[in-house]
Amino acid sequence: MTTPLNFGGLSSGVQWNDIVDTTIKALEARTVTPITDRITLRNKQKDAWTKLQSLVETLNSAALGVRRAGFGGYAATVPTSATSGRSLLTAAASASATPGRYRVEVVQLADTAKLSGASVADTSAARNLAGTFSVNGVNITLDAADSLAGIRDKINAANAGVTASVVSEGGTAGRLVLTANTAGSTGITVTDGTGALGRELGFLDSRSKPLSSATVAAAAALGLAVSPPPATIRVGNVVITADLQNESIATIAAKINAAGGSASVEQEQYGDETRYRLVTDGNVRAVDGDANSQAVIDALGMAAGAYGSIRQTVQSAAFTDGADAAVTSATSLTALKVNGVSAGLAAGDAINIRGTRGDGTAVTYGLVIQPGDTMQTLLDRINDATSGFGSGARTATAGLGPDGRIRLTDDTGGTSRLSLSLSVTKADGSTATLGTSSTAVAGRTREAQQGRDAVIRVDGQEYTRTSNSITDAIAGVTLTLQNSEPGTFIDVEVARDEKGAVDAAKKLVDSYNAIKDFFDEQRVPDAPLYADGSLRRVMNSFTDALRTQVSGNGTYTSATLAGLVLDRTGKLTFNEDTFKKAYSEKPAEIEALFGIGGLGTAFVTATDNATRFGEGAISVNIRNIIENVASLKDRELLATRRLDDRRLRLIEQYTRMEEAMSRLQSQSNSLIASVQGLQGGQR
Repeated sequence: MTTPLNFGGLSSGVQWNDIVDTTIKALEARTVTPITDRITLRNKQKDAWTKLQSLVETLNSAALGVRRAGFGGYAATVPTSATSGRSLLTAAASASATPGRYRVEVVQLADTAKLSGASVADTSAARNLAGTFSVNGVNITLDAADSLAGIRDKINAANAGVTASVVSEGGTAGRLVLTANTAGSTGITVTDGTGALGRELGFLDSRSKPLSSATVAAAAALGLAVSPPPATIRVGNVVITADLQNESIATIAAKINAAGGSASVEQEQYGDETRYRLVTDGNVRAVDGDANSQAVIDALGMAAGAYGSIRQTVQSAAFTDGADAAVTSATSLTALKVNGVSAGLAAGDAINIRGTRGDGTAVTYGLVIQPGDTMQTLLDRINDATSGFGSGARTATAGLGPDGRIRLTDDTGGTSRLSLSLSVTKADGSTATLGTSSTAVAGRTREAQQGRDAVIRVDGQEYTRTSNSITDAIAGVTLTLQNSEPGTFIDVEVARDEKGAVDAAKKLVDSYNAIKDFFDEQRVPDAPLYADGSLRRVMNSFTDALRTQVSGNGTYTSATLAGLVLDRTGKLTFNEDTFKKAYSEKPAEIEALFGIGGLGTAFVTATDNATRFGEGAISVNIRNIIENVASLKDRELLATRRLDDRRLRLIEQYTRMEEAMSRLQSQSNSLIASVQGLQGGQR
């Protein structure tokens, strides 16, 4: 509305502004205020219907709760372990469960298999691997340009029942890991194909034929009448010379380790005998240009093996002698050079040997150099069985490689904390270092996680399943295994879910009463929905639902008989004792009373009918109010504009009247002045 103009009658003395305000206020009271009041009321009515809608939706949820399958069903109680206090399993009982006490032992949890491949320096660089391999029987073809990340994508695209991922090892380095998509002892099967890709990727080791001895010459242990001449072979990334006529597989394994590779000798039962295999990390290949290389490999029978573990190897700096050639075991310690620089060792100086074994226990001892001590003396000291790496619960073995590096290899495969540090304290008290050691081969277990089935015993009967969720050991009960604890027995008790039934019935009662309270609030004359017939019909539909009869029941045919009774005010009361007695005596009848053919469905239907979009009474009323308020606001705006126009017209009208009276006043004053002038002249 336009702000009133402040103007008064300077000539007439009339307060025109007051007249305009009084006139407009009177018109506003007749034309605008009734519309505004109607809008306010309708908004209050909309808020009331919206509140009722929320209350009805709560009643609907409560009705679904008592109508659900299993209301009047069973609940399972599972105690924690009396031994460890841990929760070993949970249990969920369905309506088909049988009451009872069941003794359960969780022997083993199901687990998903996980395989770890070899580490590569750059996961995005081409691997130069071409050929095929299979995962769980699904063939996968690789091209030379494929990077480790590209190989991962090809495995995932093959839908072989595994998920491949690249695990970062810092910087650009990483390794390929395969994880089975489902748990169970079936695990993951990787099979070598053309190009020995299973071994090249590090999922499989290479194994020789079984030999009768690990310490006699390999040719004799293999029973070869004619052995191939000595030849070079490539094992993973290192090259060694193998002489089967004179070297045992234990010697060959030591040469591989000394060169920076990873190899071991494993024994196995062969009938009543013990046989031995040379086991290496990665593929074993012939060396180009060596005509006898493949013959040595064939004689050993090197082929794809299993998911064995890899032993960790740490290596020293490169040592050379006075002639700058790689040291040998006979090189004098006093002639030792580190990375081409003389170590300046002399008799009486001490070499400090420090580090940790594979299990993390510390190693701290040393060697005081004596005249004539050689690199072999240092190796023997490192391997010392009393205080060196040859002692303790987890031993390691050192050897000297052809490149002049000492390589210390964990005697146990798998994750390792093996480390080595060599420093010097000279006779004069000064100190020096023998270079920095590094990890040459990281210890790891290819089968990072073994696929396993879940194993439980129920009342002495053993069940083996591929999942930790077991549905068929106890009828109608789902057991979810959480921790295994062989030898610990848990008593799972299945009983009727009385508490759940009581709680569900209480929710229904409370939801109904909340709506009844709302209805009573609207019966007050100044309430937004006072005397609203639609509201009364909605309330009556809920009361009718409460009166539902289930004629098929022999005893409990109505809610009143089960403890749900309307009091004299129309509020619903709940007699818990009556309900529990009914539930205990006739659980099937109580489920029927509240179920599909009883109160549950009646309330669900009534609440759905009240709130159904575009059709239900609540929805229709809210929509009608919104439309009505929009129309009223249009009328209010039009009436306000008319008042503004009327104000302007009044102001214009009174302004003209004031101007006319001002002119008359001026003329009157002029006439009086003239008359007074004439009278003065006559004197």
